[in-house]
Amino acid sequence: MTATSTAALSAENAPRLRGEAQRAKFRNVDWLLVLPAIVLSLLGLMAIFSATRAAPTGSTFVTKQALFLVIGVVAMLVVAFVDYREIRNFLGLLYLISLAVLIAVLTPLGTEIKGTKGWFQIGPMSLQPAEFAKLTLVVALAAVFTGRSGSVEAPRIVAALGMLAAICFLVLLEGETGSVLVYCFIALGIFLIAGVPIRVLLLLIASGIGVFTLAFTTGVLEGYQEDRLVAFFDEDADPRGMNYNQRQSVQAVGSGGLTGQGYLDGPQTQLGFLPEQQTDFIFASIGEENGFIGTSVVLGLQALVLLRIIRNAQLARDAFGTLICIGVFSFLLFQIFQNAGMNIRLMPITGVPLPFISYGGSSLITGFLGLGLVQSVAVHRHRGSPV
Repeated sequence: MTATSTAALSAENAPRLRGEAQRAKFRNVDWLLVLPAIVLSLLGLMAIFSATRAAPTGSTFVTKQALFLVIGVVAMLVVAFVDYREIRNFLGLLYLISLAVLIAVLTPLGTEIKGTKGWFQIGPMSLQPAEFAKLTLVVALAAVFTGRSGSVEAPRIVAALGMLAAICFLVLLEGETGSVLVYCFIALGIFLIAGVPIRVLLLLIASGIGVFTLAFTTGVLEGYQEDRLVAFFDEDADPRGMNYNQRQSVQAVGSGGLTGQGYLDGPQTQLGFLPEQQTDFIFASIGEENGFIGTSVVLGLQALVLLRIIRNAQLARDAFGTLICIGVFSFLLFQIFQNAGMNIRLMPITGVPLPFISYGGSSLITGFLGLGLVQSVAVHRHRGSPV
């Protein structure tokens, strides 16, 4: 066979081969990861509708969230079919862009909402860069610990801490402590799986507690942030009524009983006694109207998402893919525990959203982008050589 005929045959087969490659990718999609997240988001839309229908602009919340859901799912699919290993080629630029955006939101370009100057107002939409920075941190830390040597050396740990500190500092300037806690938990999960010595982890945890205690005792935190902590640890102190939110939340969850008051029939939710019921305290709204069964369904679906992420971490063909999955797992796990915990007074109020449920476009899109990264690890684990 001549070179010309070989080239012609290859050109003729190219579309077929590309089609087979795309179908192979599609077959590797983890539907047990995708579908529960979409179901959770639809349940979130129902809960948001119930929580906001009495408001003059209640329909706007549901419309916006539905739009962000479509954007999030499309973004997840796009990321899923991009080889996650290619991200390394422009990771430095991605990290610098994240820092630049976090700085820009502190300027007059940013908008302050409820004491946090961390939003960009784009027409009727608000975007929070601190949410998207979670994914930047996940990929950056995963890359730091999966270089050519693959060993956990002191310079790598220092570099990872530097990346973490830079993002945390900028977000703290915005007044957003909840996101900083999420960043720290991401780092803890990746450090642990990457093989950072336990003694180093314990030292870092102790240092973090020391820094937090110093910030609390020296007045670095905002007044409302201090009040939240004082109210949590001493319910009788209740500075400036900060315990009102959690009291209403606990009452709403408790009144739901086993099966709930009924969808659209929860008095705490429908009469507006439950504050921030479409965002911070949406778990309490679900508990009031759907009871223990409803909250168990939500947490069960969240658990299925987490289990599938761990499964994909185990099956990843390289350490980079494993650590990406662990980073996504860590921030979702912390947000689920923190949000549900503060709704039943196991945790202090921090404003951390419940993944895929709470109202908020930035949080919803970030959650689906995170799943897109996990899907990319799953889809591409049979292709190419390990990095």
